[in-house]
Amino acid sequence: MSLHRLPFYLLLAAVALSPLPFGAVQIGAWSLLALAAGLAMLGWAAAAVLDRATPAHVGRLAWPIAAFALAVAWILLQLSPLTPDAWHHPIWAMAGDALGEPIRGRVAIDVEAGWFALIRLLSYAAIFWLAAQYGSDPKLAERALGIFTVAGAFAAGLGLLLGLAGLTKLLWFDEGFLVTQLRYGSRLAIPFVNPNHLSSFAGMGLICAIGLIVGRSRGLWRPDTAPREKLRRFIEAVVSRQWPLLVAAVIYAAAVAFSQSRGGAVALLAGLIVLWAALIRRSRPRISRTAGAAILLVAVAGLLFAPTVARFADRVGKVESESVQRLEIYRNATSAIEASPLLGYGLGSFPALYRMYDRNDTTGVVEFAHSTVLETIVELGIPAALLLFGAILWIGAACWRGAGARRRDQHFPALAAGVAAAAIIHSMVDFPLQIPAIAAAFSLVLGLGFSQASSSHKSSKSFK
Repeated sequence: MSLHRLPFYLLLAAVALSPLPFGAVQIGAWSLLALAAGLAMLGWAAAAVLDRATPAHVGRLAWPIAAFALAVAWILLQLSPLTPDAWHHPIWAMAGDALGEPIRGRVAIDVEAGWFALIRLLSYAAIFWLAAQYGSDPKLAERALGIFTVAGAFAAGLGLLLGLAGLTKLLWFDEGFLVTQLRYGSRLAIPFVNPNHLSSFAGMGLICAIGLIVGRSRGLWRPDTAPREKLRRFIEAVVSRQWPLLVAAVIYAAAVAFSQSRGGAVALLAGLIVLWAALIRRSRPRISRTAGAAILLVAVAGLLFAPTVARFADRVGKVESESVQRLEIYRNATSAIEASPLLGYGLGSFPALYRMYDRNDTTGVVEFAHSTVLETIVELGIPAALLLFGAILWIGAACWRGAGARRRDQHFPALAAGVAAAAIIHSMVDFPLQIPAIAAAFSLVLGLGFSQASSSHKSSKSFK
């Protein structure tokens, strides 16, 4: 293994292991992930300087880099006491009056949470950047996606094993932490804390597994090859050689099914549709073949999801009661946006500000808006949130375009587009991308897919 690639493999290991334990939601776990991303960035930068190498994709990423940089600059301004007093939230003046001494105000309500959230955001950006740089080598991109997909399936499989066996211990963690998962009843959450997060992670993994299998099985036969010969070649090339990906796909599908997540299932379906549409953009198969593939997909999905159909139907029947709670949170969050549409309240400040706009005086702390899109607008304000969203959407669109432009290695941008669609859609009604392990996986896959979205690009010699 080249020493130039060592930083990326260390980062890949950190991302692959981040689901254990609990999606890296604990400060120690996500801090290690952020540290790994920072060290990998330093290693990449040192190698680039020593080799006098030019970073790849800078021109193609100019717009999203500028948008992201402006969003980060605004986050820093929110945390800074150097902004005009008229921008500061009134809570700082109220705190000063209560303490009997002046306090330097800020736009942000919760400064500590803001710094923590910014560290995580920058670490995800670093993961994307490194994946885009090292992923310029298609062999390395293929290997990285394979390692991530199989490692993630191991984590999901461990969760299935523990959940179905009724065990209450994961690694060195006792049942005190896992007891929070018991409130979900028959819904599987391990190795995450929330079943919806397991569903989101497993959905992304399933899209990657299917994309890799399709990519590795292309070119096995010609259109006029006999059906029996097609089957023989498929079994020889895919079933016998790519069985880890097939097993991973089954594990991911089972994890989604046993999580019984409505949003996760819809997001996965959307991601698979985008993956399929991206893969056939160039070939444009006949309607009969398309219909046959759709029927086969539905049949396979029916077999995989059959054990949990009854439970899932029961979950769908409970949608009204849960929707009332979420809609109330959405209304309160909208009120917060109306009160400060441009300035926001500071990244990571949602739990602190929610009670100010809670019409029902909810008991306990509401930590999330159950919509990453809505929560980001609340915290950053509309302009900065649009910059952040725009950067991500631009990259996802580039992957979609790349899937239509590539002849070889088309599956890289195609699966990245599918993962982006699934994650973005799920984030509209939940908060999967606020879970460090899921956000890190999303950044890795998006970076690797983007790196292969152009049919002709220059790569730095240090990444080959």
